[in-house]
Amino acid sequence: MRHRQRTLGEHVSRSLAAAGLLYAAALAYVVPQALTADQPADLDLSVPGGPSSYSRVLEHPAWRPALADRFPGCRDMASWTRAQVPRTVVAMDRAGHLARLPFDEAYAKATSPSEADDVWILGACR
Repeated sequence: MRHRQRTLGEHVSRSLAAAGLLYAAALAYVVPQALTADQPADLDLSVPGGPSSYSRVLEHPAWRPALADRFPGCRDMASWTRAQVPRTVVAMDRAGHLARLPFDEAYAKATSPSEADDVWILGACR
């Protein structure tokens, strides 16, 4: 039994079909794994010797015990258990400046449509 010689078109189509099946199999495994992953992919966006840019974006300012000395009568907002909102709060703006503001003013800045005046409310004051 003699086999006829295949043409160039037949070779190309068989190669493309095999490659297509291989890519389809790989994508069928990789895409669902990526979509259902619990953790985001570890991105190394760091500058050598410095913290990761990705981690700096995810960090939010937090209350530190040293702030209690700077703002007497204030404490961590997370530990505020009273039913009413505090009169004043310790807030940090985008530039890192801390200030004691009336609660309504800080809330208005934190929830305004503009990102330019955003503040993070760190502490509650009596």
